[in-house]
Amino acid sequence: MSRNLFASAGFARRLAACGAWVVALALPAAADTNLFDNGRWAVVGATDPGPDPRDISVSINGAPAGSFSELKLFYGFTGAGFPQVFSITGRGALRPSLPPPGEFGGSFWLTSYWDCSIGLVPSLVITELNLLVDPKDPKVLVFEGAVSNLTSFQATDVRLKFPAPASKEVKVDVSYTLIATRDFCVDASRQNLEDGFRVARMRANYLSNDENDNDLIRYKARLQACDWFGCFGVTGSVCGSLHNDDSELVCFDDRLADPGMLLVHQSIWPRNTPTLKIDFDKPSPKKLNPQGVVAASIDPDEENVDFWANWRAAKNSYRAGKKVGKFEYTMKAIPPDTVSCNAGACY
Repeated sequence: MSRNLFASAGFARRLAACGAWVVALALPAAADTNLFDNGRWAVVGATDPGPDPRDISVSINGAPAGSFSELKLFYGFTGAGFPQVFSITGRGALRPSLPPPGEFGGSFWLTSYWDCSIGLVPSLVITELNLLVDPKDPKVLVFEGAVSNLTSFQATDVRLKFPAPASKEVKVDVSYTLIATRDFCVDASRQNLEDGFRVARMRANYLSNDENDNDLIRYKARLQACDWFGCFGVTGSVCGSLHNDDSELVCFDDRLADPGMLLVHQSIWPRNTPTLKIDFDKPSPKKLNPQGVVAASIDPDEENVDFWANWRAAKNSYRAGKKVGKFEYTMKAIPPDTVSCNAGACY
């Protein structure tokens, strides 16, 4: 479907050593387990309070460290304490937060798809993570491990690389190679709706302008523009406001013209939750379509907004033992702010 572009609108011991870092110090709950602390990063094993928690088998440089359904990542900022900047859960949710005054909002999720026989297969769960400690590079945190959707594919080469966070950017570089664990097929009828194979996605809450984590979607696409002399292709910044109703977020057959998809928060109100962004590398953005849905809700804790990139080049079927694909992308949290737009999505 085409459109006219121009018509669319450790913690306690650090107290003495950290000086200014004492402000806003974040301490783990009593039941949490301190697993790693190099003075910059700290990793804490915890219990995921969300639904259907799943344990991650955790090791450090190959030495077993226990099983935890959540890993909390903390980082030291001069003048901003030692706040938590990321949460990794076994069920597959990764949640970022910028340092104070920022706070946690929406979440990132890994690959999922619609199966021909059994319907929607949930996102990959994280089964194993090994923290690779490199004393020569203390600012960077790297995990390697395994993920699985527990039915049809898995990856044993997962890599999560957390560069040193900044006041205006917290991110993780994600990579893995999915291998089929049985014969399976992708639902063609869902692919026609840009919903067959979700490479990665963002979820958040939106109830109203006065109660939300995020309030806008944004991506760049190759669009058709028309003037008095005819129609031609241009790259446009597509935006769509969120609404608390049952609706699709993208009503056009758009293809990404830029690696980035954003679930935007345009203001520090009602809470200072971040804008979420995924920059896709593999598969190529040119092979991805943006899509998403909103489900009407009255629950302020429900992530009723779902925004993803669909891999339209996914095969119709895969055989057991065969490679499904290589996936590489970066998940980011950036400060709330307005964004420029010159084309509309559904609204």
